[in-house]
Amino acid sequence: MIATETAKTALLILFGLAILWIVVIIIRNDMQTIIRALIVTALLGLGLYYVSHTKLETLSYTAIKEELFPVKARAYTYTRQDATDAGRPTSTFIFDDPGPPLAVAMMNGGKYMAIRDVRSVNVVLQYLGLPPVHQGVAELASLTGRTLDADKYRWDDYERGVLLVERGICRDLESARSFTCIARITVTAR
Repeated sequence: MIATETAKTALLILFGLAILWIVVIIIRNDMQTIIRALIVTALLGLGLYYVSHTKLETLSYTAIKEELFPVKARAYTYTRQDATDAGRPTSTFIFDDPGPPLAVAMMNGGKYMAIRDVRSVNVVLQYLGLPPVHQGVAELASLTGRTLDADKYRWDDYERGVLLVERGICRDLESARSFTCIARITVTAR
């Protein structure tokens, strides 16, 4: 992570050097490298423009990626069921097909999946009015060894208790494709 003001100063200096490079190329009449100089200057100018207009106070790859390419939120149809489990209130959100897409990655060994990029989960949690999660988790079956826990991801340190996300396969009939999605979200209070 780098402070936005520091990045702005560094890009401004590099942009000035690139302009100086173009002036030197024009004076020397070296038109073979002018295209490279113009491309470098344009990229530095775009970077300077972005840093000057961003609202981020610190820059990181993830923050820039989320600002430039946000995950699109859609309206999902779901059913909410509130109950008590061993005296603890439980809210379950069951999504209709096609549910929200879920980004999963294969774990080492190739037997289980993990949620490493939590942006797709956080978009849905925000849509439901729930607080976000801060890090990814492995498939619950990889921790318990039980096949009953396959396709489940659990956050024990969730702000409102225990968060359980169940994975499913959804079919989008409009585009005739299948994808990994969130089938159910359960929040159990402590």
